[in-house]
Amino acid sequence: MVADVIDRIYEAATIPELWEGLLEDLSVEHGFEGGVLFTVNANAQRGVFSQGVRDVFDAFLRDGWASRSERARRTIAKNHAGFVRDEDLFSAEEAAVDPLHVELLRPFGLGDVAGSVIESPNGDLTALSFERALARGRTPDDAIQAFDALRPHIARAAVIAGRLELDRARTQVMTLSSIGLPGAVMSTTGRAIALNSEFEALSEQVEVRAHDLVAPRDPKSAALFAQALAGIIPGGRSIPLPRTETAPPAVLHLSPVRRNARDVFPSASWLLVATPLGRKPDMPASLLGGLFDLTAAEAKVAAALIEGLTLQEIAARHSLSVSTIRNQVAAVFAKTGVSRQSEFVLLCGGSPIVRR
Repeated sequence: MVADVIDRIYEAATIPELWEGLLEDLSVEHGFEGGVLFTVNANAQRGVFSQGVRDVFDAFLRDGWASRSERARRTIAKNHAGFVRDEDLFSAEEAAVDPLHVELLRPFGLGDVAGSVIESPNGDLTALSFERALARGRTPDDAIQAFDALRPHIARAAVIAGRLELDRARTQVMTLSSIGLPGAVMSTTGRAIALNSEFEALSEQVEVRAHDLVAPRDPKSAALFAQALAGIIPGGRSIPLPRTETAPPAVLHLSPVRRNARDVFPSASWLLVATPLGRKPDMPASLLGGLFDLTAAEAKVAAALIEGLTLQEIAARHSLSVSTIRNQVAAVFAKTGVSRQSEFVLLCGGSPIVRR
């Protein structure tokens, strides 16, 4: 049985989709609700989890616990070459007031852990935890012993998986290059895992900051980008990049990598693709809608704004009230990060409209 589990660990190193089932089976066998494998290196952060802890792990990522977990900090500081329980990290009094326990674990009915942090020679960190229901009580010794026996194999497999995923990410952005698209593969937090030369050429409009974090240089675009990454704006988002002295305007398409898309982009949480815009403001409503996530009505209004029409003229064209058009214009401006018609026209590659 142990030999079979070890074989499955090394198989998952090259086929990441297998981790979920392996974590689930180990959890069930040893009396846990589910397991989480979280890998961190200079290029990416990625978590894999079994179904039993899906909701709690989604909340863990969404609310930023990865960077503020006292449990993780203490596990690293303990530097124990094996698995630990919560009682090895916290006194009962400390656990009763620890934010991770009080705000996240307890509300999901979780009460103990078998966890370990493994540091690889190349600097990669692998955090592995099996979460136990509060009602089940203390993690038994035999579970700790079973996981300790598997720990060296998991460490080796995690290093292999991390290196393979980086290679895949580089291949993915090179594929985007072959069809002429500037592109980047990003982690959950917006860290660049890989980007192609076409994307690097956007340096006047997009910067790669410390720790490989990607962000638009324009403050309004950067705010929209941050909102999308934080999940304030559900799903993906198209974000305008204003023209510079030498670069035409462009649009960043931020797309979450979900479900079957992971077969193509297995290491990514986000795919970022840029669409440079031409300098002519002749843009049909259908194109505007696709670029900026506009509704059909908003796209028609946007096209009219590029023509230089006033609110009254747009209202008359579409047989709508001026107040309705004003609301649609406000929605267009909010989605594109501008505040005036002239800014929107410039964004789309045209010159400011001067009405005489």
